[in-house]
Amino acid sequence: MNNPGYVACVESNSVGVVDVAQGRQVATIPVGRAPVQVGFTPDGQKVYVSLREENAAAVIDVATRRKAAAIPTGKGPIQVHATPDGRYVYVANQGTEQNPDSTVSAIETRTNQVVATIPTGAGAHGVAVSTDGRYVFIANSFANTMSVIEVAAQRVARSVPVGEQPGGISYRPAPAERRPGR
Repeated sequence: MNNPGYVACVESNSVGVVDVAQGRQVATIPVGRAPVQVGFTPDGQKVYVSLREENAAAVIDVATRRKAAAIPTGKGPIQVHATPDGRYVYVANQGTEQNPDSTVSAIETRTNQVVATIPTGAGAHGVAVSTDGRYVFIANSFANTMSVIEVAAQRVARSVPVGEQPGGISYRPAPAERRPGR
């Protein structure tokens, strides 16, 4: 199976592994309560899964298709994204509208430990990482902002007001970043 898809199944507390070429699910991995999103490390060896109801992120070993670890995060983690070098995975901790969190957990993938808890804005939800790995962008659903985190300093460089209840976020590299060999 060359390009498996991993699907977070919130209600079944599992991640489904899908053989994309054959169009069928080939495995179910129990991970914990309310998995919301999955994200691969760039080398494809690990999958990180946000566990909204456990305030944690699970780590799946792709080779064994087993949960290898659970890492405590902030309240109600939602989206996860790895840096291009695979050194960190960033987890947005949203919480709830009544009890929002306003942090992002930076997990070092070598140790599977949170190495920084970065204050952003209420309802940290969406995560994207710049192509060069210098910045992480966070959509803060309850603060109506986008935060820009400097990876080297593990701190917010600036927050930008945006529309109401931002959720998902993407990053489009500048033309110079998209050139082959960069």
